[in-house]
Amino acid sequence: MSKTRWALLLLVSIGALLAFLLVLFPRRPVREAASAPETAPAREEAAPEYVYPVPEKEPLPLVEPRIAGRVLPEPREPRMAIVIDDVGYSLAGLKEFLALPFPLAFSVLPDLPHSREAGRLIAAAGKELLVHLPMEPSSGTNPGPGAVLTSQSDAEIRLLLEQSLERLPQAVGLNNHMGSRATADPRVMEAVMRFLAVRGLFFLDSRTTPATAGPQTAARLGVPLLERDVFLDNENSPAYIEQALQRGVRAARARGSAVLIGHVQNVELAAELERLLPSMERGGVALVAPSVLAADREGRP
Repeated sequence: MSKTRWALLLLVSIGALLAFLLVLFPRRPVREAASAPETAPAREEAAPEYVYPVPEKEPLPLVEPRIAGRVLPEPREPRMAIVIDDVGYSLAGLKEFLALPFPLAFSVLPDLPHSREAGRLIAAAGKELLVHLPMEPSSGTNPGPGAVLTSQSDAEIRLLLEQSLERLPQAVGLNNHMGSRATADPRVMEAVMRFLAVRGLFFLDSRTTPATAGPQTAARLGVPLLERDVFLDNENSPAYIEQALQRGVRAARARGSAVLIGHVQNVELAAELERLLPSMERGGVALVAPSVLAADREGRP
């Protein structure tokens, strides 16, 4: 055998032997070097919070507030009216009330000895005058001359009202003297309200009975109506008058307006009003004539 063939055979044998050894003893993977321990990334400082510049606000355009298409009136301070009843028996006490620098109103009984003179004094002082119309009470007490009674016809009631206004032509309205029975009678109140509607006068319901038909009748006939909230002098004492006035102030603040009634024969009332009313007005309650409040009631249901 030639040397060349022996050499090839030897190389093949060596290759086969190496392949056998590799299968028998596989090569171990080289171990990776241990990696360095992970370190927490450096903490970034929080960026400052950006503050958006606030633009200057332009004034809002004035828009009239509306509800269901109706323009609402501007809000106004609470208002209160004070009416002094029972004028006409004499002139005693009247001048003390007239001298007060407040828009008090006076309700004059129409058929008494001093009714006409009282009307002239009230008008000369620039104060408002109401007819204090005697009306039939439930008690059976005599309400005085010229009274409206439930037994009278509509024509008789109209005649009494006409005579009352002839004696007191300065009147801007009318309120009832007594009248717990007459004001609860829808027919009687309709006759009164129809007369007031024609004359353009308002009605102040003294509310001598909770059964009064005044509010419903006035609303139906379109007569401006006020209602008494407080009697100032059911007791003739300074403490009672002050408490009653405070009740009136609370009523005005709660409902926007209130009507208070006092009586000219009360010797304490004029002095207490002079003392108390300035502080009440400084407290944000305006004292106004009753016609001012009645004007707000025109056309209201």
